[in-house]
Formats: sequence, structure tokens, C-alpha cells
Amino acid sequence: MNDNAFERRHDDRRYAMKFLDYEVIDSNGEIVGRGLARTLNVSENGLRLETGQFLEPGSRLRITLGLDEDLVQVVGRVMHAEPETDELASAGVMFVEFSEEERRGYMRHYQALKRAVVE
Repeated sequence: MNDNAFERRHDDRRYAMKFLDYEVIDSNGEIVGRGLARTLNVSENGLRLETGQFLEPGSRLRITLGLDEDLVQVVGRVMHAEPETDELASAGVMFVEFSEEERRGYMRHYQALKRAVVE
């Protein structure tokens, strides 16, 4: 873990810029918002995204990531969010639901990113 007092994440991150689609899901499972974003970095258990909409901490998101030739869908919870500029905000999202197949696809991509950094 980083010595930075503001560091909240425990997993190694890989910097990867991928575009994603997200839906904001309420407690009844209804879609109450949607948007586009890009990843700033990814880890085994979450990601940091940047979008034009401020996402409230605690919000549930259904995220569809385009990873090379695959589309991977995951549900995550916004753990923290900050405005970056007048037009952009970032949010840290922890994954909370993954099908086994989707998790395997995501981990293949994540492991490839890790290998690329080492090589």
C-alpha cells in the first residue's frame, strides 16, 4: 500500500485507458442514469474512471468494458468521487458482482497489462 495518507486502494493498479458504458442502478434494481467514461487505471478488484457526471459515493454501477475483442460486464460500487475540472469528475469503483466467465475475461486482460509493464 502507498504511504500517501489519501490512498484508499490496496491492490496494484495498471494504467489503462479504455472506454466504458455505465448504468446507475438504484436499490430496486432500476436504471436511474447512464453515461460514458474512460478508465484511468484498473486493478484486480476495481477501477478508477473519469466521466462528465459526478457519481455519488455508494452508487451502484453496471459497467460494460470493452477489452480488446471482449465486452465484460461487472457491477461495482462507487467508493469515492472527486471533481477533477469544471467538466470532469473521477470515481473509484470496487467490483461487487462478476459472473465467473466475465471475471475470467477481465483477469486475462488485467494479467496481460501486468506482463506488459514488467517486460
